[in-house]
Amino acid sequence: MKNRLELTPFVCAHVDSEGGVTEGLINFVRMQARTGAGNIVLGCITDTNRKLCEYADVDSGHDKFVPGLSLLVDEAHKYGAKLSYELSHSGRGDVQSRKEALGFEGMSEELPIPDMESASVRVMTRKDMDWFIELQVKSCLRAKKAGFDIIFIHAGHNAGLSSWLSPLTNTRTDEYGGSLENRLRFPVEVIKAVREAVGDMPIEVRASAEDMVEGGIVIEECVEFFRAVEPYIDIAHVSCGCIFHDDGRIYTSPMYTMRHKQNVEYSAKVKKALRIPVVVVGNIFTLQDAEDILTAGQADIVGYCRSILADPKLFVKSAWGKEGTVRPCLRCMDGCGRIFHGLPARCAVNPELGFETEARLLQSPKSRKKVMVVGGGPAGMEASQFLTSRGHDVTLYEAGPELGGRLHDASQVSFKCLMRDYRDWAIRATKNCGAKIVLNTKVTKALIEQERPDAVFVATGSNYCRPQIKGIDGKNVHMLCDVENGMAQIGKKVIVCGGGLSGIEGAVDLARKGHDVTVIDMIPREKFCDDMFFFAYDALFKEVRLSGVTLQGDSKIVEFNTEGVVIERNGNTEQIKADSCVIALGLQSENSLAMELNAADPLNTYIIGDADQVKSIRHATRTAYDAVLTMESREG
Repeated sequence: MKNRLELTPFVCAHVDSEGGVTEGLINFVRMQARTGAGNIVLGCITDTNRKLCEYADVDSGHDKFVPGLSLLVDEAHKYGAKLSYELSHSGRGDVQSRKEALGFEGMSEELPIPDMESASVRVMTRKDMDWFIELQVKSCLRAKKAGFDIIFIHAGHNAGLSSWLSPLTNTRTDEYGGSLENRLRFPVEVIKAVREAVGDMPIEVRASAEDMVEGGIVIEECVEFFRAVEPYIDIAHVSCGCIFHDDGRIYTSPMYTMRHKQNVEYSAKVKKALRIPVVVVGNIFTLQDAEDILTAGQADIVGYCRSILADPKLFVKSAWGKEGTVRPCLRCMDGCGRIFHGLPARCAVNPELGFETEARLLQSPKSRKKVMVVGGGPAGMEASQFLTSRGHDVTLYEAGPELGGRLHDASQVSFKCLMRDYRDWAIRATKNCGAKIVLNTKVTKALIEQERPDAVFVATGSNYCRPQIKGIDGKNVHMLCDVENGMAQIGKKVIVCGGGLSGIEGAVDLARKGHDVTVIDMIPREKFCDDMFFFAYDALFKEVRLSGVTLQGDSKIVEFNTEGVVIERNGNTEQIKADSCVIALGLQSENSLAMELNAADPLNTYIIGDADQVKSIRHATRTAYDAVLTMESREG
């Protein structure tokens, strides 16, 4: 490897219906190789037509897939990167139709997946185990034939081989269950068989340091596993978590609520016990993080995934001393998490992710346009950056005194440091992109007619909902944004009105600061934040439990008073006492200018971000990006 940087497995879902290589996948690997990483692990290549992420995995279950796989190797090598082949098996997490077709699914025990509609799966017999080993070996030989540099065996996260290692799932009573020595037996058999088959081809093995679930594998057992397989492997890869349990799942892809560099304490312990190199992954954000980890002796190779998806130039920019230009990852999984539903990868902050082929084929615009961008929030800033990068003459108007829009409020919660990083980056990038920026200016149709632009991008954002409920203007009732910005003083006992994302995050923040917090909404409790990606949901609601926030659904607020709120529930009214009430009832589009302009000149008016529809940062950046391409496509 040319350096100690590894891009860890990520299923981008750019495959055909049979799991074959597509142009999209080739271009995705090209993007990864151009990052400057020393090694790329091609995510989840299946060996038995099994599909961990619905039908989104690359397949290697037949010789017919070898030519396509070789194209990926060529693309990685073109830019000096090694390409690793991830040998993965989903175990009991497979798609139900595949389970029925193959007749068995369980790796170690007859267990359903908690909280999921999944039939129990039967224990593998010795015949099944021998068949499985044969398939693994054949798959690795195909990888070797295709030219891959490293075999990466996934034995972590309680999927596949990991389910044998963990006492959480391995409750067999034969020689493959019970003691740690027995639980190690079959994974060692598989790894040993792969070693014998591939000769001196390097092998990297990932394991969970801990399942992070009561009754699961712990670091001491993980160390013993690596010691047992050390004679057969070249690299030990330390991750964490258990994919099939809410509390453990969030550690496999740590969220914005979780620790920075979360696994380095575990990799350091593994490194002390082994003679081979150790990789660590998990909430590693910057190139400096890697330097710090290597200097401290906590690992020999540092793994990145989502930080590179957010900005593929992270390494290059940092190496040239331009760390401030690196686009930060939000750790939200609103985009990259789509792969868990079998959908192609996207990114909240990087609108080009998943569109590498389209980006590569972009031609220079035929003419330079004069463009007015109205609104300096995330959509307006993204549009301004992309427009100027395409050579257009851009003026960005913002009604307020600074850029950033709702990002300022969204980043006030104490644990949302990544959102603050993104806000600051977006403002810097916009100021430096070459657009003319005009602050404290409310744009009207008259101003637009005066400036006579070729196109107008309307990114006027959204306003907070403040319904006409009796008593809402009381002195003890405050908007959440005012509370979070320190503009309102609140008492000990607080009711947060609104079970959406901002309400729940605000409630957790207040509870951490010592307040007694109850969240109330008229929707059912199970609908609170139900549009969040489930990893992020699990992580946030774990914080809800830990901070002691009370959640109450099916409760309509009918009055605010000096005692708190009056709610209507099941046809009855009830007074709930509180010192302060906080309004977090969402946003509504501010699109009056958009409607006026669109009626007069629809072909040259582009409505983006919240002005189009109140959604997410991903919606803001994507609509901005698409609008630029749409504008250019309309050239004569």
